[in-house]
Amino acid sequence: MGYFYSLMNYLKTDKGKHDCLDYIRAIMIMAAVMAGIRILIQTLMR
Repeated sequence: MGYFYSLMNYLKTDKGKHDCLDYIRAIMIMAAVMAGIRILIQTLMR
């Protein structure tokens, strides 16, 4: 539980907010690339 409170306090800082947005952006880019590769592979296998 202490780890959760520590993380929440970190996210309240300016650096924490910036890091969180960077992580979200990176996750979205990875998901888009994986979806694109899956579509490409499915298209090539038909």
